[in-house]
Amino acid sequence: MAKEQKDLSQFSILCLVPPPPPGLSSVQTDAVMARCAGIYTKADYLVPPLGLAYIAGYLREKGFPVSILDCPAEKLSSEGALRKLAEQSPRVVITAIGTSTISSDLAFLRRAKEESRGKLITVACGTHVTIIPQEALGEVGVDYVVRGEPEVTAGELCQALVRGNKAERIAGISFKKDGKVFSTANRPLLKDIDQLPPPARDLLPRGAYSPPFAGAGNFTTLLSSRGCPYPCIYCSTSAYFGKSIRRHSLERVMQELKEIGRNYDSYGFWDDTFTLNKSFVKAVCRRLIEQDLKKPWICMSRVDTVDAEMLSVMKLAGCQLIVYGVESGSEKVLSILNKRITVSQIEWAFRLTRRAGMESAGFFMLGTPGESYEDIIATMGLAHRLSPDYASFNITTPYPGTPLYQMLGEKASEWVQSDARHAPGGKAQVLEELLRRAYCSFYFRPDYIARRFFRISRPKELLLIARAGASVLRRYLVGDRHAGGG
Repeated sequence: MAKEQKDLSQFSILCLVPPPPPGLSSVQTDAVMARCAGIYTKADYLVPPLGLAYIAGYLREKGFPVSILDCPAEKLSSEGALRKLAEQSPRVVITAIGTSTISSDLAFLRRAKEESRGKLITVACGTHVTIIPQEALGEVGVDYVVRGEPEVTAGELCQALVRGNKAERIAGISFKKDGKVFSTANRPLLKDIDQLPPPARDLLPRGAYSPPFAGAGNFTTLLSSRGCPYPCIYCSTSAYFGKSIRRHSLERVMQELKEIGRNYDSYGFWDDTFTLNKSFVKAVCRRLIEQDLKKPWICMSRVDTVDAEMLSVMKLAGCQLIVYGVESGSEKVLSILNKRITVSQIEWAFRLTRRAGMESAGFFMLGTPGESYEDIIATMGLAHRLSPDYASFNITTPYPGTPLYQMLGEKASEWVQSDARHAPGGKAQVLEELLRRAYCSFYFRPDYIARRFFRISRPKELLLIARAGASVLRRYLVGDRHAGGG
């Protein structure tokens, strides 16, 4: 055992967030949040790479020396990131690769391998490479793909590498063998996610993550569950984690919240739908109140999973904002998306949230197949009627593994290759103009600007909102295509 620990201690591992393509904003891609398949941020902010922190925490518990390099957070270019790699000289690099940046991510990994003279072992994970592992393995920059839930598979792979064992015996990986892509059997999902150690948040740069919608201060995220039971055709969560919900125990969640309370100013529950289980949400909130752990927090939700009683308890426990997936103001488009909500439910949820004294954010989608111009105008109109504190408008993108991707067939690959920021072909200019119009008509209303200004309580919060506003201004009013995307 002592010899094994010594061997592991000499086998350093780096969990890497690659630098963004030159001139483009950062991208949200995560190894354990399947919905983040590679989304360009439209404002100047970052969220923690929670999936890589989970992997790092698991590997560290197994005895490996692990570090995390978040290039966007460290403001590193490709050249700067390569210098860091040369300084740290890891044996293995593990990175989550997203749909919209796969070309640049693979190009960076190829350069990293070349500069290490082949000594570096590269591992890719995430939704995109889980569904299409051959795309990553077709390049010389990737040695292994970890498919599906990454922690245990990554741990077994690294242990095999340090011992010189063959990877064929490890479930959930793909690699090249005799010039062809070889995939082992799928790994079953963990039945008890409490078996995983907490994410290694301490390895992330402190103070680098402060989304404007989370308020000022050092921000982090956590997951209380994995999976989503809903059948929305644009989300890849079910392809990655299935439709069953696996939840951390209340004690485990409180353990993480205590650690977060000691080290962070605010946090977000990044579950696909945190409010899915009302009794669990209320139990968490009661513990936060009883143990005097109240700090500002936000969460993701669906409009059909909230009620006045639960929202009231959440507010008392420190919840300051809820992010709702609205998607469309057209009943027809909501039906196409298989969202299983109605416009009246959307309006009611936002009304309840406002009455409870919390802020809201709405996510909207433009360009769904079958959507008309009138449907898009209805979506813009709904955004104005709801008047959330923040609105995010995005071009519908068929990510690999989703029913939407399958429905579009060959057209889906063309859409994805457009980098998930712009629609391909003849629709591109029309949708880009409608997206610009949606942002400008929402954010540059005098009543909205006045409302946001009078709610600012701290200078740092003003700075965050000003930076985010400048990014949106450059992207959608001035027309700088490199300031961010859909």
